[in-house]
Amino acid sequence: MHLAANNRRLRRGIALLALGMLLAGVAMTLSQCKMVDERLTGVTLARNKPGDCVSACSQAYNDSLRVESALHVSNIQACGADDVCKAMEELRHEQAVDRIQSGRRQCQQDCHHQGSGSGH
Repeated sequence: MHLAANNRRLRRGIALLALGMLLAGVAMTLSQCKMVDERLTGVTLARNKPGDCVSACSQAYNDSLRVESALHVSNIQACGADDVCKAMEELRHEQAVDRIQSGRRQCQQDCHHQGSGSGH
């Protein structure tokens, strides 16, 4: 019985680690926007307004928050009555939300600089 509990915790830990790495990869990918002067691409879209960029950032990071929230609920349920597991999950969740919110702020800040660069 003790071995089964250890295996369950190990599997849960590995799953949390893999998911954390996935979420970190998504956050890093979403925050790697590169400013490009419109003159470089030669394409100007009528819908390419500053507000569109901010909205796209909000939508992408809201999607990330929904995924994180669903994962958090699932992980808490998997903890059962284990208070230490629940506390560790709360800490992981808070850190994940902080990373997502930081990525959102950086993405939106980058929106305000679009088109004002030198095109380098």
